[in-house]
Amino acid sequence: MWCVILGIVLILFGCGDAKELPSYLKLCQRRDPQLHQCIMDNVQILKPKMKPGIPELYIPPLNPLVIPEATLNSGSSFRATFKDIQLYNAHEFNLQSFDVDLDKYHIDLKILFPLLRIKSLYSFNGRLLILNLNGKGPADGNYTNVQVGLSLNGKVFKKNNKEYVSWEKEKIDINIEKINLLFERLFGDNTELNDQTNKVINNNIDGIVEELQPVIQEVVSGFVFSLVNRLFSRFSLNELFPPK
Repeated sequence: MWCVILGIVLILFGCGDAKELPSYLKLCQRRDPQLHQCIMDNVQILKPKMKPGIPELYIPPLNPLVIPEATLNSGSSFRATFKDIQLYNAHEFNLQSFDVDLDKYHIDLKILFPLLRIKSLYSFNGRLLILNLNGKGPADGNYTNVQVGLSLNGKVFKKNNKEYVSWEKEKIDINIEKINLLFERLFGDNTELNDQTNKVINNNIDGIVEELQPVIQEVVSGFVFSLVNRLFSRFSLNELFPPK
């Protein structure tokens, strides 16, 4: 299920040793009672820089963020493959809460994406709810007010005699207020049947999204997960959060 996250990590991770934190970031003391607020302040500083990319943090432009491929298998009845996935507007997120326990290496965060657009090339084979789908072509989706709750557990590792933390997903919850999907060429050049099928899909969007939920989770949470790991892989724990 987490193959997309691996793809994002490969995109965002690079080689090289840790550098000094950029001067425009606040230095958050590990034992600061306001540590959570300090972190959230830094996120707000970074947000406007994410769209064009942040070279000093080795983060490429993030609008769109391109993910090579994701595959969904729903038992033996349905298989979906999405390639060249392009995630738009993720940089416009609102960080609602960020709780970190650096003694237990645990992060809980809540984040809201007001509007996400996900474009891809799809391939469907099998039965999805009441629909028999065996087509391929461009896909486009708008996702309004995507609420994400994500928990991460960390593991300490050493590099160049410094302690770093890598993060893994513990759990994720996603709620989406509104979704509109468009799949082109579901039935080749039969425009009328394509339009009718897309109408059925959007009229039964709750059931469709339940089936596609694993892919949505991978794409959305992978964005958050890999950015957190990106920062912690480049800078040691003491560089990010000095003990004093």
